[in-house]
Amino acid sequence: MTVDNMTMMLAPHRCCLLFIIIVLFNVGPAFPPLLYAGESVQTSPGTEDAVKLYNFGNNKATEGKYEEAVEYYNQAINADPGFARAWNNKGNALSVLKRYSDALVCFDKVLETSPNDVHALSGRANALVQLNRDDEALESINKALAIEPKRDYIWFNKANILVKLNRDNEALEAFDEAIRINPTFINAMLDKGSLLAKLKRYDEALGCYDVAIEIAGPEVVGAFYDKAALLNQLGRYEEALGNYNMVNQLEPSFAEAWHEKSHVLEKLGRNDEAQECLEEYKEIAKNPKGCCGR
Repeated sequence: MTVDNMTMMLAPHRCCLLFIIIVLFNVGPAFPPLLYAGESVQTSPGTEDAVKLYNFGNNKATEGKYEEAVEYYNQAINADPGFARAWNNKGNALSVLKRYSDALVCFDKVLETSPNDVHALSGRANALVQLNRDDEALESINKALAIEPKRDYIWFNKANILVKLNRDNEALEAFDEAIRINPTFINAMLDKGSLLAKLKRYDEALGCYDVAIEIAGPEVVGAFYDKAALLNQLGRYEEALGNYNMVNQLEPSFAEAWHEKSHVLEKLGRNDEAQECLEEYKEIAKNPKGCCGR
């Protein structure tokens, strides 16, 4: 693989367009990676059962059980058809399940009665871009930003839409705004790094990964992996190996890191170690698990 298409190898643990899923529930912040916790739900007479079911759905979503989460959201909506947050979080769960058309229906339902709901606008943009309705997605995310210009995840979503549209300079500006608002926003740094690598601005890309590593948040495994992948493609094999070692240490079940590490060891002439890594990769691949908190 050439350096020109190296970005195809970056961050297999993240979607090519990674969008923050907005989930509002009654506990403290749960961000990152897929959750953005916010204000609590206020109950009103007759809605206690709906709120309880909604919170059950959120609990299932935090456990990664999105099909079950959808069922609870459906029950909450049946108990209170106007429960906007249940509609919104159902849309988020359906997006994770890649049921984007169904998700879009949910977000549109919220926007019928709350046209300025930034969570629904952002989720709608996510669904639209996955359905290749990019112009509509950008319109939706811009509307959300006009209402809430200080929301880091909305800038992040916009950046990734712009990446898909090959509007790279605008995407970099949007990533920078997300990071300016939230200097510890590691996913924004990683996706900015991937874009810089695509643009052959390799030192800047490595700088993004280094800043993310210094922050040492839950996604630091992704930072080490992305840095290793770029160093590998640049032929800086010893440095790449050091970063793959960190991935193995922090996330031993991350199969792809073992696979890529085996190739680096082969290039360094350390064939026995390469074979050991390859065997480790095959063993983990039999029972794949998510990584990097995802």
